[in-house]
Amino acid sequence: MASKLKYDLESLEWDDEHNRNKEGTYCYCGMDYSEGDPMLRCGECKQLFHWDCVSCLKIKPLRGDCFYKFTCKICNGGEDEQYERDVVSWVQVIYLVLYHLIKSDPDKKYFRWRENICATIGEHWDGLFPGKAKTATWHNTVAGSLSTHSLLFKSGFEETQQTGNWTLHQAAEPAKARFRGPTKARDSDKPAAKRERARKKDGASASAKRVTDAEKEILEVLNESKAAGKQRRGAVRHHVSFSDDEDEDEDTIAQGTVSKRARTKKRRTEAKTVEVDDDLIQSFAIYSKMEKQRLDQQDEPSTAMTTAPAGASTSNVESKDAVVPATGSKEDDEDDERPSESETKSTDVVELLGKQDHLE
Repeated sequence: MASKLKYDLESLEWDDEHNRNKEGTYCYCGMDYSEGDPMLRCGECKQLFHWDCVSCLKIKPLRGDCFYKFTCKICNGGEDEQYERDVVSWVQVIYLVLYHLIKSDPDKKYFRWRENICATIGEHWDGLFPGKAKTATWHNTVAGSLSTHSLLFKSGFEETQQTGNWTLHQAAEPAKARFRGPTKARDSDKPAAKRERARKKDGASASAKRVTDAEKEILEVLNESKAAGKQRRGAVRHHVSFSDDEDEDEDTIAQGTVSKRARTKKRRTEAKTVEVDDDLIQSFAIYSKMEKQRLDQQDEPSTAMTTAPAGASTSNVESKDAVVPATGSKEDDEDDERPSESETKSTDVVELLGKQDHLE
């Protein structure tokens, strides 16, 4: 087992991204690599190794794959390499696959989501999701991720007029830090919205603290007045006037409290009231007539008694005349002052007729 490299790793001059060195020396073999060759980066020494030169990887990785932890033999003390796949999300997998497709076919602008993207994921499933079984709906998951993460994935519908064509907004090499920020369009607004909600909450808290006891009392009085006003408005709103006062009706209509339904109900009630009053008037008229006849019949015997028959003595008449004043006591005088029942009924009829005229 190799315990050191054939070259001096410390003497290599690397670029800023640590992807290329001027000497073109990489891996155990010390050979260069071409643009399309997938390479593994050691997490300790940062050197790049050809995937087919390592013994721990049997499946060819995708171009740009960085979602793993790899330790070369040199850094592992001469023992076998260590390789561990990171737990990746569907967004990371789709980004990696699209980057791999773009680098593999630079002339192609868009890639079909099922024929290209899903096919590549299925081909490299064991390398991307080691030990994970495929589900029946994983294709739908890919489609949903493409549609919702619009900051990373670009749809080609506007150019091709066909659905299912996708590419990357920027074909930048995959990096773990790229997925730490928002990847959805609506996610980019969340920090600002969160700050705005926090600002409003702090402002409300500060305002609440400034409220004194006197202000609380004033607020309570205002709230009570407001509640009383609502109750009054509610009472007026549900009050329906049946009077013929034009000024009152105009004021009520101006306030917007008499609706079409209320006016209809008013007309129906007035019509019903008129019918009831006619029946009462007729009933009282008949009753008054019958009562007058009864009183006339009672008056006839009394008249006969006060008239002296022929041949009667003067003394009898005088004695009867003397008896009549005696029976005319104070109570009789009060009875004479009180109106008779017929007069009372007549008065009631007159009042009812007056009400009827008022309603009409």
